[in-house]
This record gives sequence, structure tokens and C-alpha cells, in this order.
Amino acid sequence: MTLLLDGERVRGKNIKVTANLQIESDDLSGQTSNTDSAHKGFKPKTLTVTLQIPFVDSAYLRNIMRLAEATGSGGQRKTYRVVNDTASAFGVRQVEFSDGVSAREDDNLRSWQVQFTLSEKLSNPERVETRRAGNGVTQQGAQGQSVTGPNTGAGGTNGESSQELTGFEATLKKLDNYLGGVL
Repeated sequence: MTLLLDGERVRGKNIKVTANLQIESDDLSGQTSNTDSAHKGFKPKTLTVTLQIPFVDSAYLRNIMRLAEATGSGGQRKTYRVVNDTASAFGVRQVEFSDGVSAREDDNLRSWQVQFTLSEKLSNPERVETRRAGNGVTQQGAQGQSVTGPNTGAGGTNGESSQELTGFEATLKKLDNYLGGVL
């Protein structure tokens, strides 16, 4: 089995790729024996890769670690184009490392048992979800007039009130504007 990430071959022996699709749902039966469930969507597909790397080929393990630790611009994990028969059958095109990389020593075979997980990036359900028009937000309102109109607060817009002032209030306003520096 061949596994390529951005055209770079992942080297090792006995490479096995296990694909997984998780379907989220909630039980709606409550305390009854009803079998209704609520569909909550599809999670990204994952590829679990297991392989064996002989101790003498430690460069292969270093290469996997380099791929796993690679970051793109902005510090995000690097996204790889994947080439593998199982990934292709599951419709997985782009992946990124997730859930870590583990290497366990096998003294009998003088090798490492390596395992890592690749999560699908930009999946078809994700693309459909981003293309789907969002539900518009509707403005709620009540009947009648608002207490304050738009852009009118304690001082009004540009220092003017939306209603006429009494003679005393007009005098106070002129004094306030003079002391406040507005002429």
C-alpha cells in the first residue's frame, strides 16, 4: 500500500490505512422504546495509519515527525494532498495530522510500530455547509414609537435637541455650549 502526502512517500513496512466516518446523532426516544434519532451531521473523515519502521531506517520516522510538525502560514497545521487507495475510496483529498503520532518499540522485530491519524480538511459536507445560505436575522420590533429616535441621546445630534426648548432651557443650553467650548 502506498501513502503519499503532497507527493512525498511515507516510508515503512506493512502500511495499513483505516478510514473512519463518524455520524453524529442524538437519541430522541426519552424513556420509551422509540428508535427516533436526530441527525447532527457528519464529522470529518479520519485516516488512521499504522506501519512498521526498522530501527536501521530511523530517517523514515524523522521524516514522519517532520511532516507532522510542519506548519503553514500563520502557524496553522499544514494541509496535505493525500494519495492512497483507501483515502480515494472514502473521497478524502486533503488531510492534516491530528491526535498525535506514536512510535512504540518492538524489541523482537527490532523496529518501531508507528501510528498516526490524519483528519480530512475541506470535506465535501464542509464545503456544502459554507455554500449554504445562512438564516437571515430578522429585526424584532414592537408597535408604537420608540422613546429615543436614532442618534438622539441626552444632548441630541450635533448638540441640538429634536424638540423645541423653553426659554430657560435655551439659555442654559447656550451657557453649556459656551462653557463646553462649542460656539
